[in-house]
Amino acid sequence: MTMLLRYAVFVGLTLSAAASAWAQSGAAPVSSWQIAFLRDGNIWLMNADGSGQRKWRTQENIMGNLSWAPDGKRVAYVRRGEFTYSLPDGGGGTHRLYDVFASHIDSTRDDFWWWVTFNHGSRTPEWSSDGRHIMYTRDINANTVDAELPDLKIEYAAVDGSEVVSLNRQGALPRECQGTDPTWSPDRRQVAFIYHKAKAPSGTGGGALETIGLVVVSADGIVESDQELEQLARLLTDVAGPAWSPDGKWICYVDTKRDDGGIYRVSPDGKIKEKIVARADRLVPYQGKPSWSPDSRLITFASTDGFIYLADADGKTPPRRVTSNGNDYFPAISPK
Repeated sequence: MTMLLRYAVFVGLTLSAAASAWAQSGAAPVSSWQIAFLRDGNIWLMNADGSGQRKWRTQENIMGNLSWAPDGKRVAYVRRGEFTYSLPDGGGGTHRLYDVFASHIDSTRDDFWWWVTFNHGSRTPEWSSDGRHIMYTRDINANTVDAELPDLKIEYAAVDGSEVVSLNRQGALPRECQGTDPTWSPDRRQVAFIYHKAKAPSGTGGGALETIGLVVVSADGIVESDQELEQLARLLTDVAGPAWSPDGKWICYVDTKRDDGGIYRVSPDGKIKEKIVARADRLVPYQGKPSWSPDSRLITFASTDGFIYLADADGKTPPRRVTSNGNDYFPAISPK
């Protein structure tokens, strides 16, 4: 048996075993759900049990988390560009640019994709539960070539890119209310995001951006001061990739601590915190957003070595690996 054939058999047995274990677990059927994920800068699709893997379209510069529209027919994602600049003193470098796009998953349409943002600093999109808006993190300094630090804001826009709304509080100074990785509650009344603090005030030169922790604010806009946001964020630190469950009961996230890391779920009020995936030598969750199944019973996530897993959201059974490529990240379960 050739090495290639042995690998193909191994992959087939791995996926079949995962599907069999899933069927025996008593969990909700996954045959009707798709998972979109990234491989080599392109979006791939597969059945939620890992079967039927196929490249959706070749674009090669897609990065970061993916987000499905509630109708299961469109996906939001980020594409990365860059420009090279030269300063008068001889210095210079490369500046990366990011914008949010959306596409019809049926790519035979002439209008299969469109720009959602055109500010070159937008990342981590998330579709609203009513399908009308897409929320994202925007770096206001993205077009400033020699910006020493980002100026991160939470915004959302209509699906066509119009009607842009900022959650930043009125009168906020540059580099205040810095937030990334926003996630909407299903009723759209609250937003959770990761709060960052600029160590040096704007205009002083130098400094750094410190990641503090998770906060939950009103979706009508941030009213808390930076001091209040920091106080709230320090109650839940070492957080990456928060994602609100469709039933509204939990926020799932990756804990970045080396000694007790893994994937946790926490109640929106912060009173209940449970580990649902333990970090192990052969399973270290990648620091991207886990994705919930429509019934809030499952999550999918990637490991740092490029495999995609399914896990029960209550943590009662071990995660099941559903890909074997070793270069797969940012999985997102379709809502239908």
